Order: sequence, then C-alpha cells, then structure tokens
Amino acid sequence: MRLTNKKILGALALTLVWGAIAEESKKPSETQTWDQAFPDATASLGACVVDDYLYVHGGHTGATHQYSTDNHSQNFLRMDLGRAGAKWEKLPLNTLAQGFGMVAHGGLIYQIGGSQATNEKDEPSNLRSIAECAAFNPKTKKWSKVTPLPEPRSSHDVAISDGKIYVTGGWNMGNGKARDQQWFRHGLVADLSRSPIKWEKLPETEQVVRAHATEVFGGKLYVAGGIDGTGTLNTIRVLDLESGKWAEGPLFPGQGRMKAFGMTLCVWNDRLYASAYSSTVRRLSADGSTWEDAGIRLQTRRFFHRMVPATRDRLLFIAGANFETHLDSIEEFRAQPLQTINSWPGFRGDGTSHSKARELPITWSDSKNVAWRIELPGYGQSSPVIWNQQIYTTSTKGDHSETITVSACSLSDGKEIWRQSFESSEPVERSRMVSQAAPTPVADAAGIYVFFESGDLLALDHKGKKRWQRNLAKDYGPLTGHHGLGSSLCQQPDRLVLLLDHPDPSYLLCFDKQTGKTVWEVKRDKRVSWATPTLTDKGLFISSNGILEEVDLETGQQRWFVDELTGNTVASATVLDDYVYVGSSAKGHSIAVKRGGKGNVTGSHVIWKAADATSSFGSPLVCRNWVYYVSKAGILSCVDRSNGKTLWDRRLSDSTWASSVAADGKLYFFCKDGNTLVMKADGSQTVVAENNLTAESPLYGVALVDRNIIVRSGKNLICVRETKNNFPKN
Repeated sequence: MRLTNKKILGALALTLVWGAIAEESKKPSETQTWDQAFPDATASLGACVVDDYLYVHGGHTGATHQYSTDNHSQNFLRMDLGRAGAKWEKLPLNTLAQGFGMVAHGGLIYQIGGSQATNEKDEPSNLRSIAECAAFNPKTKKWSKVTPLPEPRSSHDVAISDGKIYVTGGWNMGNGKARDQQWFRHGLVADLSRSPIKWEKLPETEQVVRAHATEVFGGKLYVAGGIDGTGTLNTIRVLDLESGKWAEGPLFPGQGRMKAFGMTLCVWNDRLYASAYSSTVRRLSADGSTWEDAGIRLQTRRFFHRMVPATRDRLLFIAGANFETHLDSIEEFRAQPLQTINSWPGFRGDGTSHSKARELPITWSDSKNVAWRIELPGYGQSSPVIWNQQIYTTSTKGDHSETITVSACSLSDGKEIWRQSFESSEPVERSRMVSQAAPTPVADAAGIYVFFESGDLLALDHKGKKRWQRNLAKDYGPLTGHHGLGSSLCQQPDRLVLLLDHPDPSYLLCFDKQTGKTVWEVKRDKRVSWATPTLTDKGLFISSNGILEEVDLETGQQRWFVDELTGNTVASATVLDDYVYVGSSAKGHSIAVKRGGKGNVTGSHVIWKAADATSSFGSPLVCRNWVYYVSKAGILSCVDRSNGKTLWDRRLSDSTWASSVAADGKLYFFCKDGNTLVMKADGSQTVVAENNLTAESPLYGVALVDRNIIVRSGKNLICVRETKNNFPKN
C-alpha cells in the first residue's frame, strides 16, 4: 500500500520519530494520505484493527441529513496492513446501520446498536434506533447474534477494556418523532467472558449526550464532547470504574460551533488521544489535567470519523465528514518505531527478541566475518544498544565501581565517537558474583538513558552531553543484594520504567524522559530479582521471584497476577498476542498465561505448564507456533506454543546469558562460551551453522541491525559482518 502526501515529505519523513507525539515546542508532523481511498465517502461508520487487518463497516453516505436505505453504506471491508499493494476485501454485511459502536476483542468484532432507515430513497424518512448486537469472526467470515441492548440506542459510543464492552450516551430516536425521543443518562456494560453476555447499567450521569466519543483509560471511562439538547459540547465527563463516581475532566479546547461534536478517542502508546473538527490532534497530559497538542496535523479536518491505532507506530484517521461533504480519505500518522532495521534501542531490542535486520551473517569465527573488535573502557554486562549508526555501551571501573562510563562508537568501524565518565554515587563491591554495569540502556531520537547499580540514572544526548541525572539510591534507599542489580530500563514514547526489586524497600518507578522527574512510584514487597519488565502496547509485564503480573502503565498498579512460580528471578516474560510466556529454572514452572482478569488468576488463566523445559537466565524466545527455552545446563527445548509439550531437546555447548534472537527466518542462540547456534525458525531441528568467537569473559549481550551482529563480552565489543577482510586468528 503506497502512501502519498499533498506536501513535500522527503525531509519530513526523516523527522517522524518515535516521539512523534511531540511536545508543543517541537515541529508538528503531518499525516500522509492513502492513495487507495475508502470506496464510499462515509461518516458515522465503525472501524477497528484485528491481526494487522483494518476492518471498516457501515455508516452514512450521500448528503447530510438524508436518510434512506440508499444512504447506508453497503460495505464491510478489510485491508491487510502488513502487505504492500493490498486491496480492499469485501466481507459479508451485518445489518445496515450508522451511528453504532464497533470494537474488537478476543479475535471477534462487535457491532453494537445504531440507527437504521427503513424507507426507500423517494419515501418519507423513517430513521429509527436499533438494539441489535452482533459479532463477526474474521476466521470464519460469519456473523452471529449477541444479546441485544436493553433498549434501542444510537448516536452512542463504545469502548472495550479488560474484556468488557462499555456503552455511553446516545438516544432512542422514537422513529424520528421528538415526543418519542429518549436520551440516556445511564451507560451499559457487558462482560464478554460470560455466555450469553448480560447488559448491566452504569451509574447515571447528570449530562445527557450523543455524537460524542468514549474510551477507557487508566481505570476511568471518558465521555468527551458531543451534543445535548441545547447545543454542542466540549465538556469531558469521567467515570471512575472502581468507585462508580462521575467527575469533571479537563475541557476540550474545541472552538466555534463544532466544539467537540462528532469527535473520536483512542488509546495509543499508553496515552489518550482525541481528534475533533480540527487539524490538530490532541492527547491528555500525563497528569490528566489538560489536552495538549500531540504534534500531529491532519490534512483534512473531519468529524464523525474514526481514529484507530494500527500498530505502535501507525495511527489511522478514517473517512468522516466536513461542512462541504462526506469524506472517503484515510490519513495515516506514522512514527518511526524504536526498532528498525538499523536500530536496537534496548534490552532484547524492543523487548520482543525479534529483529527486523536483513542480510545477517550466517557463519563466522575469529578469522572469518569479524569486521572489528575493540576493547571497552571498563567492565560491563549490559547489552549494547544502537541508534543511527552509533553503538552505546556502559561499563564500570574500580574495586567498588567508583567510575561509571557511557561510551559511543561507530557501527561501521568500531572507532570511539565519545566517552563520558562519572563518579559513582554509591560504592558497589566488585567480585565475580556481583553484577557490573548489568542494566541495559535504552535509546530514542533524543538520546541515551542509562542506569547503574550505584543508583545513578542519567540521560545524555547523542553527542554525549548530559541532559539530567538522578541518584535513586538517595531517593529510594541503598540498592542491595548479594549479586547486584540486573533489571534494565524500559521505555514508552515519553517515559522510562524501572524495576527495583531487592532485599530492601523495592519499587516500580516511572520517569519523565524530558526531565527525569518521577511520574509515579509504587512500593513493592521486598524480593530478590534481576528480571527486566516486558513492555508492550498491551501493558507492562513483570516476571519476578515467584510472581507474574501485569501492571497498568498509567498508575503502576497491578491488574492481575499469577503466583506459585519458582525460579523466575532472571528471565523476562515474552508476550505475543494475548498470551504471556514465562521461563523458570524449576521444572513445571515455565508457563503460558492468557492475559486479562483481575487479582489472582492462577487458577483460571494459566493455559499450560511445560513439564521439563526450563530457562534460568535467557528469556523465552517465541516464534510463530513455538517457544524456545535454554536451561542452566544448556539444554535447548522447543515447546509447542498451543499446549506446552516439548517437541525436541538439543544440548548446546553452554547456557545462554545473551538474548536468543529471531531474525530473517532464523534463530540465533548465543552461548556464554562464545559459541552460537543458528537454526531455521520453523520448529524443526535444522541447524544452519555453528559458530565460535573467543572472548575473555562470557557473552553477555547482543544487538542486531542490518548486516551486523554486535556481540558484547565483559571488556570487548565485536562486530560480525559479511566481509572480505578475513584474517588469521592471532
């Protein structure tokens, strides 16, 4: 699918960064318009994304305020967002309607209520609200009936959260007769885990509203904009889902006669976004007090459209209307993802252990395909990270790690670009059993963010200039533990997340990237852990010392947990779709969990336990239908993702401390002793190559970008690349 833009985008494309949701001080970025428009100019439609497919259903066509069966869109279409040149695929229609709610959950698409005209084009208008609800299964391409709404309802909006559908506002049109119209003060909620579902009332609100937007964010239900019986609105009503109490939210900065009429909301990259009749897209500020400029500019103002997250780096604005006409255009805002073919921004890349890199070397040794090898300024166990052809590493020096160092070198030749050393804030005893510079940094367009066992948290720009620094040992107490700290930083577009689990007071912390200030902090039980949380677009997942839990990214509060786990103090969880995979050093404790629910879900959401497969250090590698574990003894196990049964085992030369990685149809298992096994990523035992590098200490971390594998040992950094400059072993 080729994208076009009405304005010059050559230079602009270079500025679309992961933080494209930029601060107001940064230059806003324009959307791009698809060259393949939606087949009909349509407003009041439904849209959602399921498994990389965009689904668009129904809506109103033709002239504004003209209602007939001909004015209902006859389209239910989908497009493969992951395939270049994809075309719209026609799907079987459900009941024709407009002004309905449409959400996706559990692989199904739900259509809720709406309005429907029963008259032909030349007959008097007969537009009525309907109560009908239905679910579409994309795999079977069939609709099925769902428990209807308690009463007909249209011009409402819906949201999905934790397996529950929320319906807010709207009215029953009463066949178009004013005396029969019924505005709704109460919303509805239905738990999709129940069969059949049951609609229950939400607490009433003082304000009636329709043609508004609704979304669930941070445990609260937002009802934004719309119209009441007196005129258009820019008010925001917020329902606390735990307490059941309504409150006023920050006014939306809509102006003129539209205000926030016909607007749309969505959650994207853990922030709440709003698009009303304006070229400026807004988002709720981090503290929830204002609607700030999100740094996104639409080319065409629109209302009664849909704003839909496609991926973490793609946001879609679909159809709608303006004062002149209905619209068939689709605009896309694309932020550059952190991990590209030429970036490796953090621990396990983007946290998945999957690389986009191409043309990676297959075979290498000390004398073959080693582009360069350099000695680092100190000792460290962190993984390298890569951004814009610069490799960043951390290291320490001194008997008590008195000196902490961040250094940058060139990807092309390994030459040092800059080095910044700082005095450690707190002494850390050095020994074979205590980690040294173990936490892996993260990088983005603004710079590099690093954390050390001393409690030093720093942000530097890409030229090595310090932006800010914090001493977490001073703020949260000494960081203790027999083996130091190993948890690495995780990043959101504008925040950092850090887990501090150790024998003394423990915390989960969130920091603002721009200032280093604490956004939120959550005290935790004292526990020893070296695991790094896994951050995805679904949430934050922590596998640590007997517990797997999902955490709300806005508050740090626990959503659900699984306990009775042993031996999961090092390996991070791996998340794919709606499932979480955990590795453990204890047999029977490597598990798969269906995410969702509240509280302790051990008995309800654990879908399997692997009988023998274990992983002491390296995180589980999930690739298509298989999960790969490497035990402390170096046993590689391939497990069926659907049931947890071991398909085969293979002994490696050693265990793995570096992340096992999937890239370009292959699996890479980096052993501590310098050996690397390369296998086909097809569930078979097919070995592509076995390679070896000599290192003065175990291999601790790797980074993969186009054509390059960067391997880090304690003191050395090695670049493996197809090269003609092969040389004999020294």
